[in-house]
Amino acid sequence: MPPEIHGPRLLWALSGCESSFGLYCEPRHEEAYCTGIYSHSPQVMKLTELYGHGAHCSYGPWQIMLVNCNSDAAPHDLMDISRAAMDTAVFINRRILKGEKATTVEQIADAYNSGDWRDRHVPEKYIADCLDYYAHKALPGATL
Repeated sequence: MPPEIHGPRLLWALSGCESSFGLYCEPRHEEAYCTGIYSHSPQVMKLTELYGHGAHCSYGPWQIMLVNCNSDAAPHDLMDISRAAMDTAVFINRRILKGEKATTVEQIADAYNSGDWRDRHVPEKYIADCLDYYAHKALPGATL
């Protein structure tokens, strides 16, 4: 993380956007990975062969997609919150911070939601919610 970004607080804020802070962690079927824009990606096609519709779901408090996880992840692995947290953090570090060179909470939130903070698709409400949660929603057991 850039030094000015608090990693645990960022993960907490993203979980607020993705699952109401872990309230809705059940797998969510994502149509774009089943029959939509991402369904013909070689990685998604390989995962579909292995896991069927499980490859088209997002998992855990961060609703991370299987295709964005470490290569050995299976759908049942992401039902474990520690594993989902690890894969989410690795994905943010590898793809968003190192790959896309994001440096702000806004850029990270944009990339996490839309796939790339540098494109023209800007999920303004998602970013605003993430910034609000990051700034104002204390981590469990902590104060701001």
